[in-house]
Amino acid sequence: MYQNFQLDSDVKIEGYEWKCEQTEFVICLVHGIGEHAGRYDRMAESFKEAGISMVGMDLRGHGFSSGKRGHAAPRMSILKDVDRLVEYCQREYPGIPLILYGHSMGGNIVLDYRKRGTYRTAVMGYLVTSPWIILRRKISKPLYLFALAMFRIKPDFLMNAKIPREQLGNAEVISKQINQHLIHDKISVMTALEGLQTAELLMNGSLKTPDGEPQRPMLLMHGDSDMICDPEGSRILAKLEKEHCRYIEWKGLYHEIHNGSPDSDGMEVVRTMIGWIRGFKEESEAV
Repeated sequence: MYQNFQLDSDVKIEGYEWKCEQTEFVICLVHGIGEHAGRYDRMAESFKEAGISMVGMDLRGHGFSSGKRGHAAPRMSILKDVDRLVEYCQREYPGIPLILYGHSMGGNIVLDYRKRGTYRTAVMGYLVTSPWIILRRKISKPLYLFALAMFRIKPDFLMNAKIPREQLGNAEVISKQINQHLIHDKISVMTALEGLQTAELLMNGSLKTPDGEPQRPMLLMHGDSDMICDPEGSRILAKLEKEHCRYIEWKGLYHEIHNGSPDSDGMEVVRTMIGWIRGFKEESEAV
């Protein structure tokens, strides 16, 4: 089980910490739209058994953090919140290798941070699952124009994200998750448009780090049965980042690959994450 804390920010940002006795690695978690960090409790307990502590936060407008529900914006404020999460880990786990992990919209944010985040090179590796790059449900031109108009008038105007729960993963696993009353289906027009813009910049290679800056390795994973975020977006990104990216596509798994599908509980995904993370230690010991 986790312990809560609050990050030092301009708004209330609720933090979560799953700390193991002998921490060899620490993961910073950035969750997806409409959810909260507490939903990753099962995964975090598996990490703890492997000597990996996890620290996460509820994004603005999510979980126990303040803000209008679904308004995880502006993006630069979100990136600064990730800064504070990384700083917390650096203080609490000095000298411990750090992994930045993002799922779905959190994957979009973490991919963005990998290119322009303050501490992007202080992170040892990036773990990204089912990122918001290409959405399965196409956004109609009238809806897009409406969102643009509302962005100018009222950027925190809320729309319905309409994510059916049965499309996320294994229903039994998901039904056992804590604080389900915190889950919502809202997204603000600013959050949506900034996510779409970031996805476009990632796909066309416009988000770049300075020449000569080291690129940290990334494990990118997606389920081929994801009905929310199209795995084609991850395939495109994997080709662009092929020198620094290991890409795994899981047959039959849904959007929340760590929660599986009707025929899987997703633990094979969690074990793969652990193996990839522990591979850093094996590489360092071999040098």
